Amino acid sequence: MKKTGIGNGFLLVDKDKGWTSHDVVAKIRGLIGGKVGHAGTLDPMATGVLPVAVGTATRLIEYLMAGDKTYRAGLKLGSVTDTQDSTGQILEKKPWQSVDRPAIEAAIEHLLGEIDQLPPMYSALKKDGQPLYRLARQGIEVEREPRKVVVKSLLIDEFSAPDLTFTV
Repeated sequence: MKKTGIGNGFLLVDKDKGWTSHDVVAKIRGLIGGKVGHAGTLDPMATGVLPVAVGTATRLIEYLMAGDKTYRAGLKLGSVTDTQDSTGQILEKKPWQSVDRPAIEAAIEHLLGEIDQLPPMYSALKKDGQPLYRLARQGIEVEREPRKVVVKSLLIDEFSAPDLTFTV
């Protein structure tokens, strides 16, 4: 039986942890056939909405990518890992007990506006077609250029030391 596709448009996929954005596109392409692409790349451990374009809507992806994005993230104060996320090995523990909400809010002020962001090695950003996280897991570190990003807001959603959840 030939797959004829489902037409043109967008799907909003709630990506599970462990799936790459490419995995999601491949699965949808396998189910419906035709042209399929995604707007933005989420790291395999990230969960959340991944816009997927089908058919002629894939031509609109560049416009979605130019728009603002919102991320919700969590962090644990006092732990430094080799991957800069919760999947890594803890390299160092630092005291966090004296950190309170006013101290965090003061630190946030320095992160607002246009900033230079050095992409971490454990990210989905690609270098010569390879995701950085894949290279990092092989022990390969490559030079990365800082990128200009604009942080319009950074809000604390929950703070129960040492855990913090925020929206950027």
